[in-house]
Amino acid sequence: MLGLGVASLSAVPTALRTARAGASFLDGLLVGTAVLLPLVTLALILSRAAGRGFRGIVGAGGERLAVLRVALWIGVAFPVLAALAALLKATTHHRGLAGATFGVLGLAGVAAAALVTQRLVALGDRLAARGVRPWLLAVAGTAIGVVPLVAAFAPLAAHAASTTGDPGAAVRAAIVDGAIALVATALVSSVDLGAAVGRVAGIAGVPLAALVLMTATARIESFPPLGQAVRAGGGLAATLFSALEQWTDRDGDGMGSHFGGLDCDEGDPTRYHGAPETPGDGIDQDCSDVAHEGAAPLPARAVAGSPAGAQTTAAAAAPPAAASGAPPAAPAGATTAAHVRAASTPAARDEGGAVVPAVLTKTIAPAGTTPASPAPAAAPARPDVLLVTLDTVRADHTSAYGYGRDTSPRLAELAARGVLFERAYAVSSETQRAISPLVTGRRLNRAARDRREWPTLLPENDTLAERMKRAGYLTAAVSSFTWISQERGFDQGFDRFETVYGDAHPEREATGHLAVEKAIALLEGYAQRTQPIFLWLHLFDAHERYLAHPGIRFGAGRTAAYDGEIAYVDRQLGALLDAVARGPRAGRTAIIVHGSQGEGLGEHGPVGHGVELYEEAIRVPLVIALPGAAPGRYPHPVSTVDIAPTVLDVGGAEATAVEGASLAAIATGAERAPRGPVFARTARRAAVIDGQLKLLVIERKRKRQDRVLLFDLGSDPRETRDLSGERRFEADLGRLREKLSAFESPSQ
Repeated sequence: MLGLGVASLSAVPTALRTARAGASFLDGLLVGTAVLLPLVTLALILSRAAGRGFRGIVGAGGERLAVLRVALWIGVAFPVLAALAALLKATTHHRGLAGATFGVLGLAGVAAAALVTQRLVALGDRLAARGVRPWLLAVAGTAIGVVPLVAAFAPLAAHAASTTGDPGAAVRAAIVDGAIALVATALVSSVDLGAAVGRVAGIAGVPLAALVLMTATARIESFPPLGQAVRAGGGLAATLFSALEQWTDRDGDGMGSHFGGLDCDEGDPTRYHGAPETPGDGIDQDCSDVAHEGAAPLPARAVAGSPAGAQTTAAAAAPPAAASGAPPAAPAGATTAAHVRAASTPAARDEGGAVVPAVLTKTIAPAGTTPASPAPAAAPARPDVLLVTLDTVRADHTSAYGYGRDTSPRLAELAARGVLFERAYAVSSETQRAISPLVTGRRLNRAARDRREWPTLLPENDTLAERMKRAGYLTAAVSSFTWISQERGFDQGFDRFETVYGDAHPEREATGHLAVEKAIALLEGYAQRTQPIFLWLHLFDAHERYLAHPGIRFGAGRTAAYDGEIAYVDRQLGALLDAVARGPRAGRTAIIVHGSQGEGLGEHGPVGHGVELYEEAIRVPLVIALPGAAPGRYPHPVSTVDIAPTVLDVGGAEATAVEGASLAAIATGAERAPRGPVFARTARRAAVIDGQLKLLVIERKRKRQDRVLLFDLGSDPRETRDLSGERRFEADLGRLREKLSAFESPSQ
């Protein structure tokens, strides 16, 4: 009975948020109470059990008073911690620094709350001694403990997580709900019901609790949109409710069939709510009939990254191939024109030194048919250059590189009309080392910078944007990440430097749609200018933490969530390519799309990036589509350090003292031969890839001896077999170590 009381009180926030999400307050209260009841009852049982030991410490008469004081302490401390967390969220974007600061200052805040609680208790004792009634003091103490929690909760009650697009709101709501339940449990655990009331509660409690659970279950099963509304509101009850729904997921499609789940076929992973619908096949793939059976559908919810009125299925979200400039698919049975590349013809250059693709295009038509019209003339010699950085996207999880899930159809379309580099490697798995060469043209340790962990790039750098500007380009950039900012020197040389991280937090909210909107606005603003344009767009969303996006679902788990982020980023890339294709400069735009670094998903133990240099951490997508150049694939290793010289080469800009080598000749078809080795480094790792062999050095200063690994990527692409101890590879091992030592010598 006490558990029902605490669960009902703790479920009030859930009921308010559920009402905001489209269902009724009473339904939300019923479901919230039912979901929280087992948890709260268990907490009460444990607190009563702990009380027997606690009584031995504080004495038989002090137990209840001590519990009330602890509850009051929690109630005073929580708003202090909430205010500190809100302040850190608003002022810092470094999670490690924010966590450490919260730990230190939070401890001080809890200690200060203990002192305030001591003063309040002393004041209560004095008032009691003067004759103030105890129940008034109890009400005042409860108000002091609970009102700040309600005040902290109020902003969260006004918005559901799915309607604000802020998934962090659900987490914050769960914390607040848990704090309310904790304080209420502490208060109730000290309540003495008395003999008569206790007997009634003992008789009625279990049947009443069972009635609440059965009624809530029946209501959920008969009205599935209620479950959607509860989850949309967020909070502790919603989190537990979602866990129950996932427990009913039998086919692994990420959606259950009970507790509000809308999976209409638990034996078929291709049928679930939100799945792509195939018109006319008589099969309800997206379970829309189940979702709205017997009730009007819930109002459409705006989600970050989706414009109002946008389709939310993956099939509807994918624009046609022709919109991005890729050739339309040929009808069944038709023969498409083949483009024959003049590989032996070197790339020509205009007077300014910019690359002019040297492509021989010939149409091959079946006998007896009319040949297709000649290919269009070569694009203007000084093309616009669009550089798109996909943060934390690994190559082997993109469908453009053969991944089983269709995560990157728009990148694949671009690759179909450009050159796909099959083995492109990031210069590092650390964000700082991976990004800075795009700006300075030099690896981070060879660029002018300060010595902070997230360094400021100094004015002594002759940046890529400055060089392009001197070559006559209009320069612009759009950043999605807080480090890539004016304050850190990234705006040097850009006529326009736009950011979106002030509009949405890049590690908590979707930013890709905002970045693409600004990029499109910049391109449209420059469209009528005579100068060529250089635009750098940085898309951050695939970086942890992973968010869910409407119409994108690959199942449950970390890998599926990561794949969903790649698909979301690819969707934003498609929107940008569509805008370019619609614009007046479509035929004169060179497009370079690449991953900054990869992401480990546990293949070699660690998850994330920044430490290891295995393939999953540094092998990234790279596609270059130059105006007029025929498509192709390049199978040999290249490095993302080659991107800056490629941009300068395409734009005819000066490239002295820039690391790497231009890939423009490969992108035009004039070069296909393999190049020299590529290198990658983190703070404690170094790697060199030469052909199919990869040397990985793990520095171990404490043991005074590095660990050396050698892999044959041709026969062992997952790097599971170390060959460094085999005699037949001794010469290769020595050769690669010499190359790595020469590359890392101070003279280089």
